[in-house]
Amino acid sequence: MPEVPCSLIYLAYGSDELHAEAIYSLLSYYKVAHKPAQVLIYTDSEAAFRQVLGERNEVVYPAVSSAQWQNWRGNSNKVYLLKIGVLGHAAQYYPGNLLFVDTDTIWQADPEPLFKEVEQGKYVMHVSEGRLAAGNLLSRKVHKHLKGHAFPVGTQRYFVDERTLLYNSGVIGMTSAAAERLPEVVDLADQLYATYNKHIMEQLAFSLWFGADRAVVEAAPYVVHYWNLKAARPLLARVFREHAGQSLEEFYNQMIELNIKELHEAEMRYRNLPSWRRTLLKLIGRNWQMPRVSATQ
Repeated sequence: MPEVPCSLIYLAYGSDELHAEAIYSLLSYYKVAHKPAQVLIYTDSEAAFRQVLGERNEVVYPAVSSAQWQNWRGNSNKVYLLKIGVLGHAAQYYPGNLLFVDTDTIWQADPEPLFKEVEQGKYVMHVSEGRLAAGNLLSRKVHKHLKGHAFPVGTQRYFVDERTLLYNSGVIGMTSAAAERLPEVVDLADQLYATYNKHIMEQLAFSLWFGADRAVVEAAPYVVHYWNLKAARPLLARVFREHAGQSLEEFYNQMIELNIKELHEAEMRYRNLPSWRRTLLKLIGRNWQMPRVSATQ
């Protein structure tokens, strides 16, 4: 029986900072992958990647028109929906086991077991953020505004209730066959955005859609997703500008020197403190801040 192709998918569109994030994530993947999968990089700057990666047979840059990029934003015109369009495109032109990963990620272990889970028909997302009704302030607001509403998609009706789980969509895995139904996720997300216009509606749409079908496998043990550390992007972009011409090993070492994983964990510890304690630390000037990094490494 022939081996099913596996594709690791990145979306790096719109800024040098996202390009730098994606390259760092991809290099971290190469450090842990025993048998690297095909890599699909959906980007508006193929040259930026080739500058660092050179010519690699396993890296593909699918061509996407400006009109297609816009169409993928859905009726709600949200950049968050681009990943759904990218997954659908990959399913059509590069069928097999698909694993989409956000650019702000660092691989810690070979995700081959995740591809195997996908091949068995399971869905993958980054990590469960728990029940929407018991989550952070934004999650609780979303639950309050959406409960009691019905969201019809095809023959299915989706509801938000006390049991609704929210998964982080920094990683999304599925087979190309399952991805044929992705227009349902766009439809659901558009309805959610129209009801309460908050950025997490894309991941809530995936959570509802996946959760209605079967259990979701978490990718968190394999990959760090530093979604909370947007302040690191200028640092990554600076390393790209200053060191992209070096060898891949030297370039990767410069990225490691930024200590992104440790900064992510420190900021998350601060973020998870009780609100009164964060307020107190802010008043005495001890709130968490991005450390200053010298202009040269």
